[in-house]
Amino acid sequence: MAVPEVKYFSVVIPFNHERTKILLGRKKRGLGEGLWNGFGGKPDTGETMGQCTRRELEEKCGIRAEKVTCVGILYMGDINGPDFHIPVYTTAEYSGQIAETEEMEPKWFDASTEALPYDQMHQEAKLWWPTMLSGKLFIARFLFEGEKVLNHNIQIVDVKALDQHIDEINQLLLGS
Repeated sequence: MAVPEVKYFSVVIPFNHERTKILLGRKKRGLGEGLWNGFGGKPDTGETMGQCTRRELEEKCGIRAEKVTCVGILYMGDINGPDFHIPVYTTAEYSGQIAETEEMEPKWFDASTEALPYDQMHQEAKLWWPTMLSGKLFIARFLFEGEKVLNHNIQIVDVKALDQHIDEINQLLLGS
């Protein structure tokens, strides 16, 4: 059996300073066009996931994260490949002006599970966002067939376990 191709992405979800609102972006092109999501993308050569997260946030909506915190990792596999490994970060410490870009249209939403536009998000969002919003650290594994979620598991983890996964991803990215 062939080893599936792995693609790495990051995503960051900005909160307002009071953590009562979440900034989402509606994709204007590419994968997930028309859907609301956090801000992120692929790491550049030599970039850690944390560095990628900060750069992508600024590129996608104009704000610069002063601090990002990894709160989870999404391991997404498709029976037809490829696999995606996506660390999930949050931030409430940032500077700059929020702005629409060629790729994303930003908009604030209430930071409650019920207020999010799940019907206009990737379908797995409704499965992992409540865990993230509850403040628990997590590792979520999804198996897809195209757009259909065939199976999923969300494991609550401690910071040490989460850091270990991030370190492994960064080592793979940096070739060390």
